[in-house]
Amino acid sequence: MRPAAMVLVQSNAESAAARRRRRLTAFRPPYRAAVADLTADWPAGEDLADSFPGLLFALATGYGTAAVRQHARRMIDLGEPLKSVASVLALPLWLRRIPAQSFRTPLPPLPTDEAFASHVLNRIPACPEACAEWLDRLFLALGLIGRDFALWAAGEPRFLPPATPEHELQWLLAWAWASHNPRSPGHGLLRAGWKPTMGWKRACEETAVWRRRIDLVGALAGPRRDPWFANGSALGLEFVLLETVEDFIAESIAMENCLDQYATHLASGRIRVYSVRRGGRPVADVELALRSDEAMVPAIAQVRGPRNRRVPPVVWQAIHAWLGAQPFRPLCQTPTPPAASREALAAFWAPYHAALVAAGLADRLAGSITARVRHRPLTRLQPNMVAETVLDVLTGRAPSLRRL
Repeated sequence: MRPAAMVLVQSNAESAAARRRRRLTAFRPPYRAAVADLTADWPAGEDLADSFPGLLFALATGYGTAAVRQHARRMIDLGEPLKSVASVLALPLWLRRIPAQSFRTPLPPLPTDEAFASHVLNRIPACPEACAEWLDRLFLALGLIGRDFALWAAGEPRFLPPATPEHELQWLLAWAWASHNPRSPGHGLLRAGWKPTMGWKRACEETAVWRRRIDLVGALAGPRRDPWFANGSALGLEFVLLETVEDFIAESIAMENCLDQYATHLASGRIRVYSVRRGGRPVADVELALRSDEAMVPAIAQVRGPRNRRVPPVVWQAIHAWLGAQPFRPLCQTPTPPAASREALAAFWAPYHAALVAAGLADRLAGSITARVRHRPLTRLQPNMVAETVLDVLTGRAPSLRRL
């Protein structure tokens, strides 16, 4: 062989090695070895790294059955159209638009119909890293909740960070899951559940309300507390102690106030809230609080009517008449026992955690919500223990009746 020909062969060999190295390094480190093993003696398969990286990734990571993957390989060797190969694998063709570096996890079963493809095709982010985040979150939405929610979320620009950080996404998914599972404890705490016609902003608002209602589950856990004063009546009005999560949510709905966000105050054990009713219908709410200077006499912290309006003098007169007719005794602060909070919240999250396990998503999603409740010791109940809002972070307190 002439020297010039030898140089050309050597150059071609080096180019092939460089090309293979480029193709393999395009995939994320955890999957490079699998891709390398699959394509070691399979040039046609290696070419997929440029023409259809998603198809190569699926074959390398065990998508479908072994028999189907083997059939797909034979089709590739015979030069069959990649569309046909993808169809045999039940792999949607829109994955051809996804670059190799955007595949973070093995592919779950995906819808292959044209309606789904046409919806997501023009929403694939151009940036590979943004595409990876989008694909990962699309898989989560599909695997945990379903097709309709995944389509709704995939078309929303705020679905991606930084608009929706990871912990906010996890709460959104948990809320949407509760919306679809009417037998779950979380479903009963919804103010409004997810539906395809709902806007993104409204969905985030409803998730925030739901989070604060979950705090009531922990705040009201444990044995029944000393009510301080017995239920009673005066001047034609009835006074009924609010004790359960359902009590506070129902009262909040009836009065259009923030009693469903009262977890922090209730957990401290320093207050009691009574519903003031006429003929069984709420007309006002009265909050009693421990005084710092007198253990036997509670302070009337606030009295509010519907939508936090002021109440007429007769309501104040009735409150004083009701209190004055009862024996006074030393009142004690009874904070929620941390162990009771943990137990109640663990029971609340148990169905959701089981759903995560069944979907193979427990390691991916349980970290910031259910595992936090199940494993972290709670030395004291923080403001909005499970759901931290911007307001609580800034002020260090939960909303009162005056802040609707």
